[in-house]
Amino acid sequence: MSKPKKLMIINGRRQLVPIDYQTRTETDKAYNQKRNRENKEYVSFYKTTAWRHTREQVLLRDYSTCVRCGLEGNIVDHIVPSEDDWEDRLNVDNLETLCQRCHNLKTRREWIKKNKGRDRAMKIHVVIGYPASGKSTYVARHMTSHDLVYDYDLLTSSLDGSMLNVLNTNDVEANSRTIHKHNIDVNDYVQIIYETILRKIKAEKTFNNVWLIMTKPDERLTTLLSSNDVDWLMLDTTKDECISRLHRLHRDTTDSYKIMNDVDRLIDELDLEIKKVKTN
Repeated sequence: MSKPKKLMIINGRRQLVPIDYQTRTETDKAYNQKRNRENKEYVSFYKTTAWRHTREQVLLRDYSTCVRCGLEGNIVDHIVPSEDDWEDRLNVDNLETLCQRCHNLKTRREWIKKNKGRDRAMKIHVVIGYPASGKSTYVARHMTSHDLVYDYDLLTSSLDGSMLNVLNTNDVEANSRTIHKHNIDVNDYVQIIYETILRKIKAEKTFNNVWLIMTKPDERLTTLLSSNDVDWLMLDTTKDECISRLHRLHRDTTDSYKIMNDVDRLIDELDLEIKKVKTN
């Protein structure tokens, strides 16, 4: 026996649909009513003057254009949902302008990621070490097929075009010099990517492992990722061996000992429990 049907207007046309069919408007209405009951603070925030002013600021910055597809946009959306990071709800760097279609797609993708990763035991590995100690080599040998890797040097080289030179030559020494010689202005963009990654991994468990490769320990991680399973690792390569490697690669060692001493000092100041590991 077929289901009873009802007559509805969908996209401006009268149509017969199953009796239990719901339009997006009806679904949104039910969702908003539920949210009003269960999270009044969240709902009331979007009626505040502070939010209205911030929203206008973002629309002006993005020229009321969807940052995803380039069409007209009028929705100001949190990159990391405010429900996941309430303290960051008025940070303009965590806001972007979207059109309705791109917003719907992003919301669906976030829901799938969050629910698929709900039972995933994602591990975060912060890999630190002296210059040329072998951090990237260590991660390459231990990463799995569904991991996220943040490597400051490689990301910077990709953004400033240095990596294009690397792809066009087989000179290992020249490649190493190119990768580690950075345009200082690119650093601001690398930091934006880094901070976005931190917000995302704080809110989601999408990957098996996350590898954060850096020379010096970032003290913010002790609080930002306090609720995550974080493993601090340091390559046990000695300072003399690192200097020797840098000389073989014809890299500048002028500030190398200062950088190494800064690494040691920060480890002591932050009182981190760091596991020493070998590259081989």
